[in-house]
Amino acid sequence: MNFARTLFAAALGIAVFTFQPQAEANQGLALTDEVKQALIGAKPISNRNVDRETFDGKPVLVTFFASW
Repeated sequence: MNFARTLFAAALGIAVFTFQPQAEANQGLALTDEVKQALIGAKPISNRNVDRETFDGKPVLVTFFASW
């Protein structure tokens, strides 16, 4: 039973990494000035402004994610 589960998990992992759909980037997408201003002016849910002083002296983890 344990061997069957391990074999199934290995087969599923191989299938997931083998049969990934191909993604295509859309050349029409751009970060326009209008979008930048909207992002800068966005208010967080906690209703407090977040700026550079919020993280002054604290470690910050920045995660970059790309799906291509």
